[in-house]
Amino acid sequence: MPKHFFERDQLLTWFKGNAAAADYVDMVCRIAHLWDDLIDRDKEVPDDEINQGFFEALIRLPRNAFYRSHFDHLNAVLINAVSNWQIATKLERDGGNYEKSIAFVLRSSYADLITQSALIVGGEKWACQVGEEVRKATHGETYDGYIKNLTQEASDRARMKAARQAKSN
Repeated sequence: MPKHFFERDQLLTWFKGNAAAADYVDMVCRIAHLWDDLIDRDKEVPDDEINQGFFEALIRLPRNAFYRSHFDHLNAVLINAVSNWQIATKLERDGGNYEKSIAFVLRSSYADLITQSALIVGGEKWACQVGEEVRKATHGETYDGYIKNLTQEASDRARMKAARQAKSN
């Protein structure tokens, strides 16, 4: 599975020690990253990582106590994050500079899962404090870095596609 995106101690701080909330966010971020890697097709993803990701998505995530307790709230936020990620991917691939600027913000909608989890454990004021920290962390690559990464990703995707075609011939 892909790496952890946030330090465990940071998640526990944001979620006031709620380990199940930290596990939930950590798991969703890893699953989302795997999904992104599979869609981007810009690098090989080992079978073990795919199997582990699907196990987390289908078995571990639905059993997470925090997710189960707050399913209606968190699942709606998750649906929105997934939709925004799909929209962002299309805008990145088919659009120009304006569309990419929209995609830059949309693709980090998963940060709302953190803010909303913080809301559940600590209330509105705490969620706003955590939300500010999270947005700074998730946009740390900057827009220029994002554009450079998109260019590299497109190049890697084309290289991987050519390699797959050569292999099938």
